[in-house]
Amino acid sequence: MMRLASSVLAVGLAVAHAEDAAATCPPADFDTIASFDLDSFVAKRWWAQQQMEVVYLPKSQNRCVFADYSKRAPGLLGYEVAVDNHAEDVAPPHKVHDSGKSLLCAKIVDQARGKLAVAPCFLPSFFAGPYWIIDYSEEEGYAIISGGAPTKSSAGGCSTGTGVNDSGFWIFTRQQQRDQALLDKARAIAAKKGFDLSMLNDVDQSECTEDSFQQAAFLM
Repeated sequence: MMRLASSVLAVGLAVAHAEDAAATCPPADFDTIASFDLDSFVAKRWWAQQQMEVVYLPKSQNRCVFADYSKRAPGLLGYEVAVDNHAEDVAPPHKVHDSGKSLLCAKIVDQARGKLAVAPCFLPSFFAGPYWIIDYSEEEGYAIISGGAPTKSSAGGCSTGTGVNDSGFWIFTRQQQRDQALLDKARAIAAKKGFDLSMLNDVDQSECTEDSFQQAAFLM
């Protein structure tokens, strides 16, 4: 009986330890990219291949999602990067949702580590939400982005929230059309960082046209 009780106790402790480890979000060794190159990152357009649903970007807008960045003079509020986000409704007539080039801005929090904070350009940076580059390769053409550290625990790992700040999870590529091998590589890197990949949803980039982009620019 003593041996049985000891075995039961050992199993229970092992299970408890595993549950504690699984519940640790972000993982103890979690970190963002090292030696981030902001100039190369903002040089060209990024296309979202998969992304997490958040309050400001529902799955119903998972079509033709891209982001353009450009450096700007900091001004009084200290924002050094202009952000232009574009998305379209999945359902016809594919309504365009584009932030334009002057609504959203990013402040550099830790450039070497790829940590930025994004908010409407007219708000003090105190209200900005984290926008972190988790991993990035200009040579291979991918970037993994998170709205801060993934602090929420789930069965598949860790995730950010789904509100406005401290939310979001994206896999971007330089190429508009999906490269499945590259996407799989980025997903594997994100999984090793502790992210719950079940939070990611596909973005349809297959029929995006310059007409809709020009329409958005005209309306801005």
